[in-house]
Amino acid sequence: MPVATPEPALPVINSVSEIVNPIPADNPIGAILLSKQHPLLMRADFSRVSELVSQIYLSSQFQPIWFTANRAEKNLNDLLSILNNAPNDALNPANYDVERLKQLISGQNPDSTTVASYDVALTVSLVRYLHDLRQGQVDPRDVEYPVHIAPKPALDLAGLLKQHMASQTLTEVVGQFEPKTKQYQQLKQILTRLQQLGNQASSDEFKPGKMLRPGDKHPHIVYLRQRLRGMDLLDNSAATDSKIYDNDLVTAVKKVQQQQGLTADGVIGATTAALFNQSSSEKIAQIALAMERARWIPDTTDGPMIVVNIPAFELWAFNSIDDPNPLNMKVVVGKSPSNQTPVLWEEMKYLEFMPYWNIPKTIYEKEILPKAANNEGYLASQDIELVRHQNSEEKGGGSYLRARQRPGKKNPLGRVKFVFPNTADVYLHDTPGHAAFNRPRRDLSHGCVRVSAPEQLAQFVLGDQAGWDKESIKQAMSAPKTRHVTLKRAVPVLFYYGTTFVDHQNQLRFYPDVYGQDEQLKKALNKIHAPKTANSSPNNQLVMNKSTDVAPNP
Repeated sequence: MPVATPEPALPVINSVSEIVNPIPADNPIGAILLSKQHPLLMRADFSRVSELVSQIYLSSQFQPIWFTANRAEKNLNDLLSILNNAPNDALNPANYDVERLKQLISGQNPDSTTVASYDVALTVSLVRYLHDLRQGQVDPRDVEYPVHIAPKPALDLAGLLKQHMASQTLTEVVGQFEPKTKQYQQLKQILTRLQQLGNQASSDEFKPGKMLRPGDKHPHIVYLRQRLRGMDLLDNSAATDSKIYDNDLVTAVKKVQQQQGLTADGVIGATTAALFNQSSSEKIAQIALAMERARWIPDTTDGPMIVVNIPAFELWAFNSIDDPNPLNMKVVVGKSPSNQTPVLWEEMKYLEFMPYWNIPKTIYEKEILPKAANNEGYLASQDIELVRHQNSEEKGGGSYLRARQRPGKKNPLGRVKFVFPNTADVYLHDTPGHAAFNRPRRDLSHGCVRVSAPEQLAQFVLGDQAGWDKESIKQAMSAPKTRHVTLKRAVPVLFYYGTTFVDHQNQLRFYPDVYGQDEQLKKALNKIHAPKTANSSPNNQLVMNKSTDVAPNP
């Protein structure tokens, strides 16, 4: 019997561009692109953006785009200007080697191999910046906490760069990559104002040293007044040198206390006083984290949208991007640290009035089964029934028993469930118990989000759907049977984690880091931007040929 001859191994293709035009290893630029390393840069490894950089040089047939025979000084100056302006978007120019690039641009008569090295260095730095600006410096799918947000669709960076370099309008490309969400733009405006103010002097710290009540007199009241003005919570026309804790100040302080989940009594104790001692630099650092998270959010289109800010324990429902009066309500989110509500972006597809609760296996085994074992009537008393579920994935049509709770007053989903299919299997829902909404900290659930005003949220979601008004919704929420309502227009839902958040009145709010995600994000950012050792001088010429090994990232 003849033995079949094995087929020869096929070459591995890493990108679409390699099918059309493989990167030439004997080309100085091609050699750098293949290595995905650039020793002249602080972060030598540019593999995260290597595909984008390769596409740019594919369109130039792997020839320099900056250091050409008709070198455009305006493009080079615009490149430096773009990177120098990185702080406007809470990004650090040093992360894009801006000082190193200045040296490369001012170099005298480098040879062709060095030109290739310098050219790619400029391109990598610009691509890194634009990629970070649009997608974020940290890939949210790589952090340790749960994130279920798909990447934004890629823009034609190669085409846009070629177009703007040809017309010498390079600075205009930034606006095409900057996030368009209102939250990002609001944060950016506040960041600019804080950067202009600079850091507040330590001598101006608001430390009264004792509890202050309305009507009290204290010399540090002047500093409190300054802080409240900086937060846009106090009219600039008010007295500036008064040392009296007057009604205007009390009203503003109560608002801050309410935002922070404190008792809004206007009494200034140690906890409230600490809220006004955050320096500008500390606020800028917090805003930088918020802007990084805002880069993960897809660009929104005008229309209805629901936003849950997890650490704020609040939900906002907007009819449009500029809705001045969004629906706002308290929510209960997943308990820290074991049942964190995930960050996600999905579309609400349907509602279920008087829903069944399909009890997750882990909850059934850990919480319900032990009670049922000690009380044979427990399941019946809780309206829990066991139903046979067909397992379509199992050969032979296997099945298993699943526990579910019938609709009613004991059902933890309450009278309505708002569903946006997602891999985390979480949703918004009503609850039969409303006492928890009176707590300042409300991380109490298994991961789903309980809403305090379900009837109003149902009215918002079904607002433009024929046959549904306030009365019909009220009837559906008290009917004896489950009713499934498909939305004619899907509503985007964002579960967001914003310890620093701008509300619809353009007020900057700070919330406790209930899940510890700020610290995790800081660590992820520090890991990316840890200084790497690059070749000490830009004049070190990289000899590139077929056999060259480019130094790996240390």
